[in-house]
Amino acid sequence: MFAVTPVKAGYGQDHTAPAEPPATGLKAELQRFLYDEATAVLHLRSYLFDRQNQRPPSLAAAVTGGWVGLQTGWFYDTLQLGAVGYTTQPVWAPQGRDTTSDGTSLLKPGGYGYFTLGQAYASARWNKQTVTVFRQYVDELEVNPRDDREIPQTFEAYAMRGALGPVNYFAGYVAAMKPRDYSAFINMGEAAGAPNVNKGMGLFSVKYGTMNEVQVRASTYYVPDILWSSYADVGGTLKVNEDLRVQLAAQFAVQGSNGMNLLTGHPFSTFWGGFRADAFWGPMAFRVSYTQIGSAAAWRNPYGIFIGYNKMQSLDFNRAGEMAVTAGASYDFKGAGLPGVIFLATATYGGNSVNELRADLEGSAPSSVKALLSPRAERST
Repeated sequence: MFAVTPVKAGYGQDHTAPAEPPATGLKAELQRFLYDEATAVLHLRSYLFDRQNQRPPSLAAAVTGGWVGLQTGWFYDTLQLGAVGYTTQPVWAPQGRDTTSDGTSLLKPGGYGYFTLGQAYASARWNKQTVTVFRQYVDELEVNPRDDREIPQTFEAYAMRGALGPVNYFAGYVAAMKPRDYSAFINMGEAAGAPNVNKGMGLFSVKYGTMNEVQVRASTYYVPDILWSSYADVGGTLKVNEDLRVQLAAQFAVQGSNGMNLLTGHPFSTFWGGFRADAFWGPMAFRVSYTQIGSAAAWRNPYGIFIGYNKMQSLDFNRAGEMAVTAGASYDFKGAGLPGVIFLATATYGGNSVNELRADLEGSAPSSVKALLSPRAERST
């Protein structure tokens, strides 16, 4: 992100132009609102997707795109406006019987790119509380951007965010969402998979602390006659000595139908729970995690990426009755003169499912470039 700021030019040591009196009142506020504190963002992104299925067609596509946005300053420290436009355009989009781009969630069916106004919002704030209306970015645990393709999800919401002491909160009504592979917004009932149903969502979340010390988070959402879901996790860090830190975390969630059961036509409910332990020793890190899904029904995550500890690149491990265990390790090459380069390897075993092996080599460019290099190799069996 870069800010547009005025530059005052000097005229020499002995012949300096007289300084203009600072603007005051409405003129000063408009200058701050539209110029001094206004910001713009340009984010370029490319994505290559290639998944070989056991039965044709395999899924593959290469796209480029990103987003451009503008945001004003705060008018009288109260009002702010912003907008972000997104695009994804095909570089390679096969449409054959053996390989197709349909199903990659990168393009529209047929391999077509698109543009969309993903964010267009107005915010008003007072005493550390902010109300934001219309199209906006929402990242509240189970309702999140699902940013694992070219374009993230965004939401049409009418919500308040803020802090009450050490606790951050979100409370609001979410009317619609733009899925990661859609150009249009659809209502929350349709997004869950209920056709010809127009429903919105009530959403509330609270967050306290960070994983560096103690963290507690919880959220709940309710879509009338469709779906309700509640999630909570707790975690923290134990410092064993100067070189060794251990992070422990646990999560639990429950979910079910409600009202007229318009999603499936019958009532259902399920749960999931998990535990995770990470150890950090110098440049090395180690992880083990365990999750269990209730046997009554699979876990549904129509409004964001699944946040279970064993969510992997290809698989969620969230089917009914499914158990998953992950073991992994990583190495940070910062000490070897390669800052931002990390090697990561994980293996996940899924009871009543398939297994996934994954190896990543991740690297980041300097902050002035704001680019991410992430070649990946993955295998599902």
